[in-house]
Amino acid sequence: MGTRASFWKGDPRDLKSREWLGCKAWDGYPDGIPGIEKVKDLRGFNRVVKKLREAGELCDPAKGWPYPWADDIFLTDYTYAFFDGKLWVSCYHGGLMSLKEYSKRNLSGESFPADPTCLNVPAPLQYNPKQPDSIIVISRQ
Repeated sequence: MGTRASFWKGDPRDLKSREWLGCKAWDGYPDGIPGIEKVKDLRGFNRVVKKLREAGELCDPAKGWPYPWADDIFLTDYTYAFFDGKLWVSCYHGGLMSLKEYSKRNLSGESFPADPTCLNVPAPLQYNPKQPDSIIVISRQ
């Protein structure tokens, strides 16, 4: 199973002003995204997202949310957003923090307690199981 990530311009919790840029179905952890550690401004963030899109690694936002958790975007393994002049990352519901803070906590083994502001934040569009990043669940009755 892949490590998924979503990418946002603006605070993903702000339903009125956020812009969803796409989702990545695999290698969504920071080391799996070339150049993410070098992002210093919006232009750099856009460049990283553009390279992922050109490589065919991002779903098309116009086609709908690619995951069945459309009622809670922070269930995605990683959420990356650029707002307030810097790059933010969240691991599950662990709250938004700088990439430096995330790396420090991750290396120390420190847990990422849930941040109430990152719970039950809806996706911008309905779930579309036809998106290439979708998860298919098959069960036997």
